[in-house]
Amino acid sequence: MKKVCVFVDGESFRHSIVELFPQFHKEDYLPESADWTALYDWLVGNVISGGERIRTYWYVIEYIDFFPYHFPNPNKSSNPAKARIELKNLLCKHEPYKNELNTLGSTACDARMTDMVKELRQRQITMQKRFDGWRAIQDGIARKHQAIEFRRAGAMKHNLFDNSLGKEKAVDVKLASDMIILKDIYDVAVIVSGDQDYVPAVQVVKDFGKRVVNVAFITRGGQLLPGGARRLNQRTDSSYSIAYVDLATRLQI
Repeated sequence: MKKVCVFVDGESFRHSIVELFPQFHKEDYLPESADWTALYDWLVGNVISGGERIRTYWYVIEYIDFFPYHFPNPNKSSNPAKARIELKNLLCKHEPYKNELNTLGSTACDARMTDMVKELRQRQITMQKRFDGWRAIQDGIARKHQAIEFRRAGAMKHNLFDNSLGKEKAVDVKLASDMIILKDIYDVAVIVSGDQDYVPAVQVVKDFGKRVVNVAFITRGGQLLPGGARRLNQRTDSSYSIAYVDLATRLQI
């Protein structure tokens, strides 16, 4: 019996779910009703006949990297005038704030900057609570489902000015390095991702005699997701595409 480890790029997987299923609210992070043990066991059973899933390693970010991360406070500074200039320069990095502040007199500008900082800090609090909720969901999945482990690395940038999230950092590096480090515990590595950055790690693992399979998803219209899966598929030993209906059934969406 072949021993199989599943390596899941968490953000790539989430983006695929959101893109495939418009009815799924991304604020929910992951489908509540999904039986993740059954999903990954089913996946391994389809990828390799008689394969035994040893473990699923699910890679997610470790923390949120907020920008801006510090706001000069003229009221608590030994040099209020300097702190005021620094704060205004910081807030003016956001063009709408810059346009507004430059129309105001000194007193009105100070009051508006205070309000802006309050708004930005509230956005940070809201995003941190959302992220803490993600972690709680991850921990719940790990406790409830068999042989699923969340591995955290790096950060995702959150721009407080426009309330946007950037791309995660270091998650792909952690997944790639673990594939190599853990090579002695599996015969087959299954990657759930379309990121072409995994190509070098795939080649190293193959050089150690391991088999590597990439998993991607098929849209309702028959397109392949994620977009980068084609190049990764060229380097893995084989690929497996999950049909739209099959994934919807397994996720109970």
